[in-house]
Amino acid sequence: MSSEPSIYDEWRHKIEPFITSKLEEFRFLGLERLTADELWAFIKEQLEKAKEEPRLHRIVSRVMRLSINDYMNKIRMEMFREAGSLESFDI
Repeated sequence: MSSEPSIYDEWRHKIEPFITSKLEEFRFLGLERLTADELWAFIKEQLEKAKEEPRLHRIVSRVMRLSINDYMNKIRMEMFREAGSLESFDI
């Protein structure tokens, strides 16, 4: 992911209450170590993948639709990439 600021970074302060709400939801479901910055990075990644025209209501909608499964799938995929292949795991 690029370290350059994106259009979404300009709107983070406007949607901070929604990010906080989603973070509290995820923590309630067991992700106690997740930080607001980590969640924001994930949200931004999802927004940039969608390649939709950046609109505030779309950003809020995407934040509120995120599920813990969405985030856990991202974590799993990162683990697989770091391991290099599925053969590395004893299943």
